[in-house]
Amino acid sequence: MGKEISCWVSRIAIAIFCTWVGADAYGATSNLSAKSIKIPFRYVQSFILVDVQIERLLPLKLIFDTGAEHTILFDRQVTDLFENIYQREIKVIGSDLQTELPALLSVPVSLSFGKAFQYQTPLIILQENNTSISRIIGENVHGILSASNFSNYLIQIDYSGKWIYLHPRSEKIPDAFHKVDLNMYKNKPYLETEIALANGTRQRVQLLIDTGASLSLLLYRDSTDRYAIPEALVPAYLGSGLGGLLTGYVGRTGALQMGKYVLREVVSHYMLVETPLAKAEKQVKNGLIGNLVLERFHVYLDYLSSKLYLKPSKKFDAEMPYDKSGMLIICGGDDLQRYMVGFVVPGSPAFEAGIREDDEILRVNGMPVSMLSLGKVNGLLQKRDGKRIRLLMRRDGSKYKCSFMLRSMI
Repeated sequence: MGKEISCWVSRIAIAIFCTWVGADAYGATSNLSAKSIKIPFRYVQSFILVDVQIERLLPLKLIFDTGAEHTILFDRQVTDLFENIYQREIKVIGSDLQTELPALLSVPVSLSFGKAFQYQTPLIILQENNTSISRIIGENVHGILSASNFSNYLIQIDYSGKWIYLHPRSEKIPDAFHKVDLNMYKNKPYLETEIALANGTRQRVQLLIDTGASLSLLLYRDSTDRYAIPEALVPAYLGSGLGGLLTGYVGRTGALQMGKYVLREVVSHYMLVETPLAKAEKQVKNGLIGNLVLERFHVYLDYLSSKLYLKPSKKFDAEMPYDKSGMLIICGGDDLQRYMVGFVVPGSPAFEAGIREDDEILRVNGMPVSMLSLGKVNGLLQKRDGKRIRLLMRRDGSKYKCSFMLRSMI
């Protein structure tokens, strides 16, 4: 059997992270710059999307991911265009943490970010595209860009300006930033911190800092104190990823400590997976912190010194958004322009209105979905309690109308 990678792609939002098991020691190479490098990104559905060119020829759209040890492409159609690019076959462990998926390890290739930056790194390429992440985001995404490739730099993530800065290590962190110690494991940053439990006590946890996750907080249900599980939990779809589906629950954690800062009533996702690989994962971490928490800060990340630097942004005290309809919307069709219902929570407003999985949304509050981005539609479903949503739907070729009132279920 080839070397294995454990990867899963999930969403309540979607979390994406990868762990290399028994891998060769190799990494990216680049020419270190004496000046800061600016890489633009787009923030779509709480994912950081970066435009990259492979060998300065073919454009890729990758998710910038501090939770991934290596850069991964979802589809080999891109790399098949190059001769002698593959080193060997490997295995990828799917989203259920047990299904093996075939993949390929490439020779080092050039990834460039416009004229700003270029480096060489091997890629891991799935032999078959087993992800539906593009349907969740609403546009084609080609893979995951590991932030560890930039570990020789001081990484700044500007969520409001939508820039990633790669600063030389001599750069001085502004005094207004609060320094937090991290633990580095397999080129990934972990924060040892505290969460407030449902019974008012606190528990120490180790959480992956994961910019590849478009959620706020995810906890393994069986790796935290049983009193940490809130009473108000909603069954939820946690992802459609590499080789399988993930389900779990959504609720709220009383508080999350981020250095000297405290976030309260954090929307939290609870996952239970019982496999040998999952058991190994839980020995390293209790869960992860995603973009819906990180976007509340100005962020510097120093891999080599194992430090995280934080300063609250204007979003710090804003209410944490969460869907109040009880349905997950995904994109369909070759051009990802059709909006389909991917999952409905039993007993939710959408369920009570008669909406079911695979129904197609044609209009939202009288407006054709062709005039609305997926992000806009999801934003409407996160509005205040009591807001009425009117939909024109299609099921099995027949249209029907329905409406419901948004309601917080957690």
